Amino acid sequence: MLTQRALHSLLRPRSVAVVGASPRRRMARTVLANLRRFGYRGTVWAVHPSGQPVEGFPCFRSIGELPAVPDCAVIALSPENTLIAFRELVERGVKAAVILGSGFGEAGPDGQRIQAELVSLAEEHGVAVCGPNCLGLIVPDEGVTLTGYHLPEDLAPGAVAGVVQSGSVFWSLAHNTRGIRFRYLVSSGNEAVLDAAEYLAAALEDPEVKLLVAFLETVRDGPRFLEVVEVAHRRGVPVVVLKVGRSEAGRAAVLAHTGALAGSHEVVAGVLNQYGVIRVDTLDELYDVAEFLLAGRLPETNRVGAVTDSGGEKTLILDWGERVGVAFPPLDVRTAERLRGVLAPYVPISNPLDAWGAGNFEEVYPVALRALADDPAVDTVVLGTDMVRETEEAQLYAQAMLELSRYTAKPIAVVTNQANGLDNDAVSMLRSAGIPVLQGTEYGYRAIARAAWYRHWRERPRPQPQRPRGLDELRAALSRALRSSPILGEYEAKRLFALIGLRHPRERLVQRLEEALAAAEELGYPVVLKAVGPHLLHKTERGAVRLGIGGPRELERAWLEMSERIAEFQPGGVTGFLVQEQVPPGLEVILGCHYDPTFGMVVSVGLGGVLVELLRDVVYRRAPITAEEAEEMLSELRGAALLAGYRGKAPRDRAALVDALVQFSWFAQAGEGLIEVAEANPLIVGEDGAGAWVVDGLVVARHHG
Repeated sequence: MLTQRALHSLLRPRSVAVVGASPRRRMARTVLANLRRFGYRGTVWAVHPSGQPVEGFPCFRSIGELPAVPDCAVIALSPENTLIAFRELVERGVKAAVILGSGFGEAGPDGQRIQAELVSLAEEHGVAVCGPNCLGLIVPDEGVTLTGYHLPEDLAPGAVAGVVQSGSVFWSLAHNTRGIRFRYLVSSGNEAVLDAAEYLAAALEDPEVKLLVAFLETVRDGPRFLEVVEVAHRRGVPVVVLKVGRSEAGRAAVLAHTGALAGSHEVVAGVLNQYGVIRVDTLDELYDVAEFLLAGRLPETNRVGAVTDSGGEKTLILDWGERVGVAFPPLDVRTAERLRGVLAPYVPISNPLDAWGAGNFEEVYPVALRALADDPAVDTVVLGTDMVRETEEAQLYAQAMLELSRYTAKPIAVVTNQANGLDNDAVSMLRSAGIPVLQGTEYGYRAIARAAWYRHWRERPRPQPQRPRGLDELRAALSRALRSSPILGEYEAKRLFALIGLRHPRERLVQRLEEALAAAEELGYPVVLKAVGPHLLHKTERGAVRLGIGGPRELERAWLEMSERIAEFQPGGVTGFLVQEQVPPGLEVILGCHYDPTFGMVVSVGLGGVLVELLRDVVYRRAPITAEEAEEMLSELRGAALLAGYRGKAPRDRAALVDALVQFSWFAQAGEGLIEVAEANPLIVGEDGAGAWVVDGLVVARHHG
């Protein structure tokens, strides 16, 4: 079991041995060069059979000749030799190692065997291992630069802890020119021993860490990762994640790259939203979000007041604001009066405000920015200008923003409409003062929207899910039913759903036409007729359902036609028929749950019923959920407007749908370890106050097939 001492030896070692170092081996030599260049104050030894000093550090011919046990060893050898060296190191008592290079679990059977042996040794001896297949790690405040790649001269400590599962991204982040500086930056590689969650958890022990960022191809231990996220929230530290592998090709690339499966993008996105993680889609967006968050002023809402210097770019800003979720509210009457006092008469007053006018920007822009900062409808003030290099305007804009920073406590930022051609001096001046310069219209305004979303998530009440009564009894009933049959069709599934409180139409299971006619008389016409059988799981495609049957003759005709149709493609496939009361028409919704290998039982809701696979409008959360989380799920649906009534239709019973979704999440919880997938599809949501009915369902056992 890993101890805090082992993690400390990895991240803040007092002594380092670089195994495989010689003047001719570039990667190991560069580790030593970095340690010297960035002022590492601990003891450093090189290990190589030649015994030649490297970068001024003493070199020993073998691990056994080292004068003491190092806190951490950096190994830069072939996979086979890495295993030999690692075994010697752990036998000497080393508690941490960075394993550079590739050819391990990501590289086929031989590499997987070597990695498995490394893991076994590490677990047996309690060794913290970074990698293998990684670029190493840096902790700049102590000069810990355990990487075999060149680092920038201006490497300096900051407030960000970053973990990346890509060596190239590690290198890019280390060399960024955005002023984002790291307290810890780890290239975690294959994560054979330590995964991203453990590095982030260790970073959260450091009070200097103000932001966590991660570039993830996979989340190896979902529950542990979410535990760390909750610790970050308690500390007030935002978590920003760029998760790749959303396409089929991308998931295949992840498997080839790190030897790990990438989880479903939709599930990961839903669960990260649920836990308040800020998701970004590109590295450029990560930079903008990180820079805005590090400024330390979080917007209360997504309402922005923007001053720009271009009519065309004003339209561009409006276009992207709508796309990314930023609002530009109308300006207050008092704000308009202040602006009219400095703007040319022909300049229209609006938000965004094109204040260029007659070009007297040194007079207009400071006043305009302060006026927007005082407007009660504005929560974030933006100067939307391109900060064009080698221009007087860029310097004057920077001065105006410096004055604004002293004038207001609201969040402020410069958002350029392009990412290049900026005036470096003006930009550096702003960043040195803690004023974000966000580079590009889309990502700049998206960063503001993400920050506003995060603040809203952080400040809203988050009650814990309340366990309903009867959950143990439901689990016992599920277990009995799935032992009898690994696939439960509609009739059995709906009875299990009823145990958690989901309503379904009155119905009778019958074998003969006479029984069907009697059942219809009892239930009252109109009725629905459905064929039942072990392979009739998608009835509509098989012609195994008939709606709105108005009388006995119509029922008899439907029975005969359905029996003949099914017998054509599946002789003996019908084991009975369901006669159901016809529920009023409503909005068709799917409630689902399934076992996710990353996060466990996940609940979902989507629009479309039988069209759900075509529409792909589905939202996911980790089960169980609260009513508040169910409301958020519904709001995230692209077709959410249908619930409120659309094109003259009456609003749907949203409260009933929320209740059903919460109940179904507890069904998922009760089925943990038993259920692979279950769905209530469709759930018919009636008009407001009319409730919702499950009219079809399915439950499949874990490990079936």
